[in-house]
Amino acid sequence: MKIAFEIKVPEAEAFFGLLNEAADANARYEALLSAGPNVIAAYDGEKLVGVGAGGDVTVHPAYLRRDIEHNMKKLVRW
Repeated sequence: MKIAFEIKVPEAEAFFGLLNEAADANARYEALLSAGPNVIAAYDGEKLVGVGAGGDVTVHPAYLRRDIEHNMKKLVRW
């Protein structure tokens, strides 16, 4: 399936699902909320597979080798 990119803050449930194994998920979500329109999210269908703001990008481990981080940074031009 082709990855879709959206410039928006993802829903909290999707974000925490992506960061389920990451430390400091609450602090990172607060940072996304404060970034406003400078947030980009990557979706595989309905599933959130990547999110980034202010140069900080998180990609789901199963999608790491698909150039998602590179494409997200290219779209936002951090």
